[in-house]
Amino acid sequence: MMSSKNVKKIYIGLFTLVEIMTAIGIYLYFSVDYTNISMGYARDMSVDCISMLVCGVLLIGIFAGNNEDKQNHAMFRIIFSLTTLFLVDLISSCIEGNPRFVTGIIIVNTLGFIFEDVLGYTYWTYIRDQLSLRGKFLQVANKIVRIAICVNIVLDILNVKLGIYFTVSDAGEYVDTPLEFLTDIAIITVFVLAIIAILHTKNISINEKLILMSFEIFPFIGYIAEDLMEEYTWIYSAYLLSVLLIYIRIFSNRERKIAEQQVLLTKQGTALMISQIQPHFLYNVLTTISNLCATDPEEAEETTVLFSQYLRTNLDSLRNQEPVPFPTELSHIKTYVELEKKRFGDILNVEYDIKEQNFKVPSLGLQPIVENSIKHGIRGKNAPGHVVISTYKDVDGYKIIIEDDGIGFDMNQPPKEDGRSHVGMHNVKERLKQMCNASMKIESSPGNGCRTEITIPE
Repeated sequence: MMSSKNVKKIYIGLFTLVEIMTAIGIYLYFSVDYTNISMGYARDMSVDCISMLVCGVLLIGIFAGNNEDKQNHAMFRIIFSLTTLFLVDLISSCIEGNPRFVTGIIIVNTLGFIFEDVLGYTYWTYIRDQLSLRGKFLQVANKIVRIAICVNIVLDILNVKLGIYFTVSDAGEYVDTPLEFLTDIAIITVFVLAIIAILHTKNISINEKLILMSFEIFPFIGYIAEDLMEEYTWIYSAYLLSVLLIYIRIFSNRERKIAEQQVLLTKQGTALMISQIQPHFLYNVLTTISNLCATDPEEAEETTVLFSQYLRTNLDSLRNQEPVPFPTELSHIKTYVELEKKRFGDILNVEYDIKEQNFKVPSLGLQPIVENSIKHGIRGKNAPGHVVISTYKDVDGYKIIIEDDGIGFDMNQPPKEDGRSHVGMHNVKERLKQMCNASMKIESSPGNGCRTEITIPE
């Protein structure tokens, strides 16, 4: 599997390629005879150069975001395709009307048709993934889009020899044919299917639907504007305006989701802290300290210090919404274990096999799992029990194993209806995922203990 770093290198390489292609286009612009360039072509070239710079800024924004999700990948493909279209249009404006570049004009305009089809396909993939399309509609729509795109690209290539859409005069002038409308069949097909998908999606607002459909609405307005003002090319600029709206939508939604995740993490952290200081635990520890005061004052003092450390760490976790070094969490686990051993003595045995500790975990991200093993696994035995906490590193990342030889449980049975919320392990799993991109797997069966495996990517 290709690493995220390699993916980013490919993206940066493609962006560099765009820069080189831009430089070639500008070189062609400055090397042609200005007397052959009309005012309309000069304006088009200025718009193309400015639009390519805007696309470059958007691509840099995607790289800087450091989010390699589907939306970023889809937006990169759309912007890269659009940038290529602007470059092709720039070159076309530079050489069109010059009899020395008849063959070049044919090739460049053909590439323009092809890349517009590619742009349509990248937009379709974005809509498909963004709306999470499923079922028969997706299967049929995918086939229709691919067939339409492939047919159009074949016709675009055949046009070089057959002049189906356009020809170029000996003077280097572009001359369209009555069949030029065929070049729009694929993009219109994409637009129709995309509009159907957008309108039938119920879980997005009207504003979001309008933004997604701007990729159809703005070019349509651009076509009308071109008919009214023939000296100007508006289509590609219309695409860019739509891309800007979609780009803003993506990043505004991402900021909103990040804010929501922060609120959720705070709530989960608070819930975990509260769950770790249940009244029965306070009562048991205080009772232990009270009994020790009469039998062993020195150990009572030591237990009091341990208990204060335990409470301090729990309270500090409320203010700490960032992952903490594993040794910090391990120290808290050992404090909790020592408090439990004050009550249960040799019945509870905890072993540590720490081979790797140079990583971070959520505060209170592991201690609840250890408590779960002791509370629901070891205490139910009629004999001494063991808990083993181990860490190591492999190709998947950092591994944390918390394993006990307690009574275990049936994973196929629903949680007991004992009045408790049973959200502790769910909160732990969610915090591990959101804060460290970690996964958690639990294995257990009656009489065979419980094994929890956490994997944190490097």
